Amino acid sequence: MSDRVRDMLLVALSAGQHGAIPTGHVAEAVKVGDRQLRIDQLHFDSLAWMEFCISIELQSGQALTPEDIENMRYMFEIEEWLRAKL
Repeated sequence: MSDRVRDMLLVALSAGQHGAIPTGHVAEAVKVGDRQLRIDQLHFDSLAWMEFCISIELQSGQALTPEDIENMRYMFEIEEWLRAKL
């Protein structure tokens, strides 16, 4: 069963990885909504975060900024933010 928000996150992760499809632990953690996946495990630099945020905005119409993410520690926090906006 597809989950629209998690699908958006996977697309945004791909954008942050220069188009590479997320695989392995990170992709699986996002797909199942793992609440233990820390944002720092992504190893994104500032450009990657900008691409991630742009992807979220293009997909959802909601403006997420790298500054918004600075106060978050886990991917589930981004997921919850997005669910609240949709």
